[in-house]
Amino acid sequence: MRIGIISDIHSNIDAFRAVLREFDYRGVDKIICLGDIIGLGAHPDDCVQLLEELLSQDRILSIVRGNHEDYLLQDLPVHNHNDQNKPKLPQAILDLFLWNHSQVSGHSAAVLSQFPRQEIINVGKIKIFVSHYPINRTGDFMPFFMKPNLRECRRIFRYARANVYLYGHTHVRNLWVGRRGDFFINPGSVGCPIGTESASAGILHLKGRRITYEQLDIDYNIDRAISEMMSYNDEYPAISYTIDQFYHSLDNYHPGNTED
Repeated sequence: MRIGIISDIHSNIDAFRAVLREFDYRGVDKIICLGDIIGLGAHPDDCVQLLEELLSQDRILSIVRGNHEDYLLQDLPVHNHNDQNKPKLPQAILDLFLWNHSQVSGHSAAVLSQFPRQEIINVGKIKIFVSHYPINRTGDFMPFFMKPNLRECRRIFRYARANVYLYGHTHVRNLWVGRRGDFFINPGSVGCPIGTESASAGILHLKGRRITYEQLDIDYNIDRAISEMMSYNDEYPAISYTIDQFYHSLDNYHPGNTED
């Protein structure tokens, strides 16, 4: 079975469509989405509608909510939860989040509300833990690691028991395979990549108890995606910050690793 893994689409419809075309070309059977479908980019509602279309076609194996879905459905954040010092988020960033929310229809919000924050699914003999980023027993994110090593992966997933652990959130792709044969996979971001100007995604290959993973770099019209975001920059200057952080940061590429 071939399972396409996507995360952090962030309202980038061009990147999302390009990834789906690549999945079709490679014969992907089902798709797992690790959240942050909306937020930041120019086309949040289009991305939710496309995801709903995939659901209607029975192409989705699992979808979980990311923090940006929770910002829409619950409350905006006060602090940067990825920073241990918990600085307050600037109003310009919150305004950008609110603008993105204003583009999401009530129907699309209802679609997003049906998804869990994390779950365990079984595919044949393989148990897969699906999360945007693992959550502790009080409902908060586990300690944040941009590029966790194997020990750190085991730490943040310590409340779960699975063969494959999937997460996103950091926008940096990461792969570790332990001596136990367990996989810790971050496919990177479809819509707001760090470390590549391509859309990042992956394919999980399952055959009986055998697991392999294939990382993908998928070209798309990134200049158009940036241009469409920048058309709103006069009103929402945090868009420039977002583009500098995610679209022009090519120094954080982190290849996969296997435990010796």
